[in-house]
Amino acid sequence: MVEYYDNDFSFEEHQMEMEQKLQSLPSSAETAEHDATIEDDDEHVKLHPKTQAQCWDGFHTSHSTGNFFKPRRYIMKCFPCILEHCATENSTQIGRPKRLLLEVGCGSGSSCLPILKNCTESTIILACDCSAKAVEVCKSVVQSSIDSKNFGAFVSDPSLECGESDTSFAQDVKTAHMKLLTEETMITNCDDTVGQADIVLMIFVLSAVPPKRVGRFMHQIYDAVKSGGKVCFRDYALYDLPMMRFKETHTIHSTCSDSDGKTPRLYERGDGTLSRFFSLDTIRDIFESAGFIVEELRYATVFNDNRKTGERLKRAFVHAVFRKP
Repeated sequence: MVEYYDNDFSFEEHQMEMEQKLQSLPSSAETAEHDATIEDDDEHVKLHPKTQAQCWDGFHTSHSTGNFFKPRRYIMKCFPCILEHCATENSTQIGRPKRLLLEVGCGSGSSCLPILKNCTESTIILACDCSAKAVEVCKSVVQSSIDSKNFGAFVSDPSLECGESDTSFAQDVKTAHMKLLTEETMITNCDDTVGQADIVLMIFVLSAVPPKRVGRFMHQIYDAVKSGGKVCFRDYALYDLPMMRFKETHTIHSTCSDSDGKTPRLYERGDGTLSRFFSLDTIRDIFESAGFIVEELRYATVFNDNRKTGERLKRAFVHAVFRKP
């Protein structure tokens, strides 16, 4: 297992340093004027799920080999509950259903692939994404790396409202799950648990969801988790390096608010995809509002060393585990 450290520096000290840096920057009269005329999120074309799906299609078309993101081998070390659920054989006993791990926002498969390589036959892994191209790339990457009959990938977007999709997210998960169940396992997986995940993996996905859609997104995730099931979460924290590098012109102004009352720290990348940065309080509010219970919630701080320049870069993430009661 790869060594991975996520407490390389003090987040509080980093926060103070970055806030002082932001305060030293000149304020923009143009931004203040724009803030007074912010259009509603529903009217903002860039914040529509279909727009974002198209942007992610473009990204994964440009990186169709799946090599843009390295395999996240640290996942199972950061989330021991995944190892407990996926790397044990006890659920293969007669009469015991297979466990289900669901990754939401799978991208090119950089998170689910390392898990698949460590899983037993007692676990089914499903991966989904709003981008059809991402799902295509994910399937290709997995199939070229490992032979697994317990893996499936499908297109679905939990942020869509009822009138925007013919099926709910929970129905999409159930359909994908049933495709992988044999006649024997179909009997042991009673109807109530088909499509209900033991673990949901959300790695750098909520930051790409338009803020006004987050509530819908999380309630649909909640419906796809078993009672007692867990959500393993990691995403960008406030004052992470990319946030500090975004130019003011890349700011997306939302009518929603974070837990501190400020507008979400939301930015548009050059390819049109979104990048949002979170505080612990905002993530707590989002998950608790959907019905989840906090088991772990903290900042993860990591040094990334740039071998070419010799520069040591500071990365900051929100790390969390939530449970459905």
